[in-house]
Amino acid sequence: MDRAKGRAVAVLHDDLMVEILSRVPVKDLCRSTCVSKPWRDLITDPLNRKKLPQTLEGFFHGGADGHHSYGHFTSLSGSGECVPPVDPSFSFLTAKLPGVERMILLDSCNGLLLFGCTREDKFGYIVCNPATEELVTVPSSSASCPPPPPLEEGYYDANDGEERFAHTFLMFDPAVSLHFHLFHIWENRTMVKVETVHSYSSETRAWTDRSSKWKRGEKGGEWGLWGKAIIQFTYGRALVNGLLHFVVSRVRKHEFLIVAVDGKGKTCRIIGWHDKHASAEATFIGQSQGHLHCISMNKQSQRSRMHYFTWLSVWVLQDYDTQEWILKHNVSTSQLFGLLSCPIIDFDIVAMHPDHNSIILVQGSNQKLVLYDMDSKELRALRSLGEDCMFIFIPYVPCFMESPFLATKD
Repeated sequence: MDRAKGRAVAVLHDDLMVEILSRVPVKDLCRSTCVSKPWRDLITDPLNRKKLPQTLEGFFHGGADGHHSYGHFTSLSGSGECVPPVDPSFSFLTAKLPGVERMILLDSCNGLLLFGCTREDKFGYIVCNPATEELVTVPSSSASCPPPPPLEEGYYDANDGEERFAHTFLMFDPAVSLHFHLFHIWENRTMVKVETVHSYSSETRAWTDRSSKWKRGEKGGEWGLWGKAIIQFTYGRALVNGLLHFVVSRVRKHEFLIVAVDGKGKTCRIIGWHDKHASAEATFIGQSQGHLHCISMNKQSQRSRMHYFTWLSVWVLQDYDTQEWILKHNVSTSQLFGLLSCPIIDFDIVAMHPDHNSIILVQGSNQKLVLYDMDSKELRALRSLGEDCMFIFIPYVPCFMESPFLATKD
């Protein structure tokens, strides 16, 4: 009887510890594994992973085999494709969804992945959790809306001679809700206007058309809030305070703004970007340690008309309400790469680490994916990429919680 009581108390103690640790930031949770062997075993136990927060494992990306958005995985440990956390070919999707073709990995958010695909000659989406192999299919937002092109590629309409860009974002925060949202936006670059804005909710399982709310020049139009501007789809995105943040650049004033939208596609906030250095431009935004971050660089032009930069600055929006940007880190290209200046086209920021003071980037000249640690000021190579190194890198943070809004089959 005493032994049974002892085991019951031990289980109760472990359950209580897991409940407490589930509220601890990831950075502190990792440090807790060093307290003692029982703590380490408790934290690393696969049965407890569903409750404990996870951190960035690495990136899905393409390769020279023709898959430009998935098929490979690079770990942050620098071990390349050695023992990836999940199958980077996502064979479970094609096994459970016969007839799926032309899958493109579009986005990720807190453990869920968003694919665009064609099935039975119809375009649609797949939202899945590769850790649990759960998935759900989502139809296209409208029959008249063509599929979004791959990132950084435009769609040219031969009928009107206009160029359009599109992107679909995934929004998911398991700490708030197990529901997810999709935010789909089409932009006419020729006319400098937003043409289509649709949002999808896993709760209603329906798309909502907000295009009329984004008409520039109309009373109450959300696009009119920042005037004639271009959405910078390649400047990163961040989910902070339940809102999706992305960068737009105002054409006439040559300034950058950060727009925040909710799961319904409504513009909730516009954040000004004010760098103390007039020559600096916002280059990338991301979420780290619960705060919105912005990376800027001093863009310069030389005789060859090629743009260069000599330093990077990392800013944090410490107080979301006052919108005051605080300088967090500054590093020169001499410190970073051993060069007095670096061509902008030779450099691509991939992500900010969500739990540590680190930046992950691609340096084209040496064809490597590298991690820069702002605390130690060290640059560490993660992977050699080869000649065709400008892939789409999709960050992956595992989520082991099962969701009632995803299924194990279509």
